[in-house]
Amino acid sequence: MRALPMFLMAACAADPTPPADTDVVGVDANFGVEETEGIDGCDNLLPDCFYPFPSRALIAPDGRIAPLPPEAVPVSGTGGTFSTDVLSDHVGFGTASPILWRFAGAVLPADIGPFDPSRSVSDDAVVVVIDAATGARIPHWVEPDVRAADADPPVWVIRPSIPLPRGTEIVVGVRGLTDAAGTVLPAAEAFAPLRDATASRHLGVHARRPHFEDVVFPTLDAAGFARDQLQLAWSFPTQSGDRATALLLAVRDAIFAALPTSGPPYTLERVLECTGVDEPADCPPGIRVVVDGTVDVPSVMLPPDDLGIRRIRRDSDGRPVVEGAESWPFRLQLPDIAFTGPDPVPVLQYGHGFLGSRGEANNGWLREQAQRQGFAILATDMQGMSNAITTTWLNVLLRDGGRFPQLAELALQGVVNQLVQQRMVRTSLAQDARAAFRRDDDRLAWDPDTVWYAGNSQGGSVGTVVMATSLDVTRGLLGVPGSGYPFLLHRSTVFDAYDVALRTAYPEPDAISRFLGLLGTGFDAFDPLTFAPHMHGDPLPGTPDHEVLLHVAKEDQQVVNEASFILGRAAGGVLMTPAVRPVFGLPEQPYPASPGAAVVEVDFGIPDDPTPLDPPDGDPADPAGSDTHGWLRRFLPAQDQMTHFLRTGEVIDVCEGEPCVTDGAP
Repeated sequence: MRALPMFLMAACAADPTPPADTDVVGVDANFGVEETEGIDGCDNLLPDCFYPFPSRALIAPDGRIAPLPPEAVPVSGTGGTFSTDVLSDHVGFGTASPILWRFAGAVLPADIGPFDPSRSVSDDAVVVVIDAATGARIPHWVEPDVRAADADPPVWVIRPSIPLPRGTEIVVGVRGLTDAAGTVLPAAEAFAPLRDATASRHLGVHARRPHFEDVVFPTLDAAGFARDQLQLAWSFPTQSGDRATALLLAVRDAIFAALPTSGPPYTLERVLECTGVDEPADCPPGIRVVVDGTVDVPSVMLPPDDLGIRRIRRDSDGRPVVEGAESWPFRLQLPDIAFTGPDPVPVLQYGHGFLGSRGEANNGWLREQAQRQGFAILATDMQGMSNAITTTWLNVLLRDGGRFPQLAELALQGVVNQLVQQRMVRTSLAQDARAAFRRDDDRLAWDPDTVWYAGNSQGGSVGTVVMATSLDVTRGLLGVPGSGYPFLLHRSTVFDAYDVALRTAYPEPDAISRFLGLLGTGFDAFDPLTFAPHMHGDPLPGTPDHEVLLHVAKEDQQVVNEASFILGRAAGGVLMTPAVRPVFGLPEQPYPASPGAAVVEVDFGIPDDPTPLDPPDGDPADPAGSDTHGWLRRFLPAQDQMTHFLRTGEVIDVCEGEPCVTDGAP
């Protein structure tokens, strides 16, 4: 048997003894049997080419993900294609990957599914997921995919409740599956020869014996999953954290290196002054000055291709190259208190929702909060994730859904656009001497040394990426944030329109399962789970440490609560108590505290979701108006908690010593 690789020695408490005939000549020659079944390039442990996924069988000899065979990708029903080579830049799979599999004739035990990972780390677990480098079990749950309801056999999803560990081998083992009558099923036909050291008839399986003997079986044996009980097992590598974050950091550093030392150039298109004397009709209440302009951001983006996709311009070594600049819009709103209060006010950069726009910063609740609590509002459209990209997204889905992950590259420029605007209000714009920006004491109306971030929905999710990479903002509020795009989209009502588009383009029953599975790696360089561990306590290179507060609205229909909790765990956050409920994997911390990363949940009295396999249902008595997604940002105690945190880093109790439970919408 091959020597155990050094990085896997910790996974094995003892050296397991393989079957007696593992070392015989017959194994090397597959007992003289030629493999003829299955499809070349597929995993082939299961009858369907794509499953199980992810899998080491899909890794090319150079360590990158190989192009998938046509049999593994969704088939277009509209004459489009589904590219198979877009993941070839990835050395290993993404940290947000759902783990997909099928097992004909089996039924899932009722106590292993959704949102309860406790069974997965128990001694009697049916499915186990293990970090082979450490031997640690990865908590998860298993569920049928309701977006593949017509698939036969059903598509099952293993959903880790933490980000998959980085730069390691993930081993999956399955045992004890039964049919509907309770009879334990035999091992998967193609897997049994690996387990039992018998002849394989499925393409590529025999060549995997050394890896299974060195890694898969020892890891499972050390975890108490006996080899002879296994019905299925496989493994896959994950991409390193340094590799996953490298592209955005390179984009950020290239763009900031191209900025003038005096700060980003800008152009003001309109300065609306609301002084109370002969003021324009469109003056908003509580706002003294509205500044509309554009900032010139150095660009690393190529022009759009035939699908409308914009890729990053790279040199021969793959590094982003700046060429020219793009003018990107912003709006800065200065409340009355910035001019009449005792001191200039901080600037709060607001992150908008899913495919929204900077116009969301015009909401009355935010303007009222700015005046009441004393901060200016800075907002922009998130390039690559605003309403301007919607047509391109749909075009790509309909014509070549396999290239959808490439859309994330423009979003990386969009993140840096926001960082550049943070720098702008601290430098170049702060040097503007016009009277509209000055108080009666001639001080600037805003404090250029105090810039915060607060975003909701997409602004909370992408805000994770913004906060982890920001050079000028060190505290931020992530409102109703999600993480892990495959899971986040799967459980969101806002994905339903894209569900329809995907079913039109790719009508196979499990096409959406495969699309989201691939997205778990395709969006790895942009996923909040990639950057959450680096917000606090483990800053990225050349980046300051940050403090974040996560606000969660119970029974959120657009960002399912578990997507927020996974993000909180990824960030190393604590659950502030007294809490609405305990949350698996989040240590509890009493108020007041300054933990650096904290989670607070508010319960608005909406009944618990009775169907957790799909997006939350809301209140049956009020189906049209019971989505809590937009409520928390308007909840005054939460606003007070947010602003206190942004000013001090301290998370305080705003619910009088009780869990934050209130009745209905604010």
